[in-house]
Amino acid sequence: MRELVKSYEAWNPTSEKIDHVMIVWKENDNYYQSKHPETRATSFDLDSLSASIPIPMHIFKGHWHPSLTELPPVAPTDSFLKRPLILLEDYDDGQGGHDSRTPGDDLLNEAKVYEILKQHAHPNISIYYGCVRDGDCITAICLKKYGRTLMDAVWKKDPTLNPAAILDGISKGLAFLHETLGLVHNDINPANIMLDDAGDAVIIDFDSCKPIGEELGKAGTFTWTVEPMPTISLPENDLYGLAQIGEFMKGNRS
Repeated sequence: MRELVKSYEAWNPTSEKIDHVMIVWKENDNYYQSKHPETRATSFDLDSLSASIPIPMHIFKGHWHPSLTELPPVAPTDSFLKRPLILLEDYDDGQGGHDSRTPGDDLLNEAKVYEILKQHAHPNISIYYGCVRDGDCITAICLKKYGRTLMDAVWKKDPTLNPAAILDGISKGLAFLHETLGLVHNDINPANIMLDDAGDAVIIDFDSCKPIGEELGKAGTFTWTVEPMPTISLPENDLYGLAQIGEFMKGNRS
């Protein structure tokens, strides 16, 4: 019997409308994905899906590295596990071909960034607890769970928001990344800013983070990143996102 794992609405960047739905499903121990032309995630019959692509699940695991912190069997109560998105995507090498990078590789690289951040804690950067190990593989990153994203808070018109304090917190976190650690986040947008219990800004999601000056693969979020998409990890990438967040909180952009 088929079991729905997840459905994803795919947007057309030109029309800014939903173009189709990608459906990930499971049968026995095998995973598949199908592209459905409908534009609503609830308008398909799982048993009637055809032209499905098998998903090789091993690519969503990274090779364990001795520098990583292994999460204890019982995770902290205020945490959540970040796992790779189970969806096959093209990994472009920037020259029209494919490189050998997998979602598991990306997970490992992000975990290594969090190991650096763990050694240099900052109040405006998310807290990392460790990684889930499965034999010689890493399968998830354990992070502190915060209540809501800045994007949700703005959309819901939360009257308690303090835009000046939020921008100040993000700025301090970015300055610490750039000036102290030599890192660039490369994907600053309201969905990657959490608000803690005190309403202070916390930067999350470091899967695009690279040292200053390194080449970037896929990085940034459409409409929140300077065009054309940057190819080098530079502080300006983050500062552009910060400016866009300021406009977002003023109501000047959606």
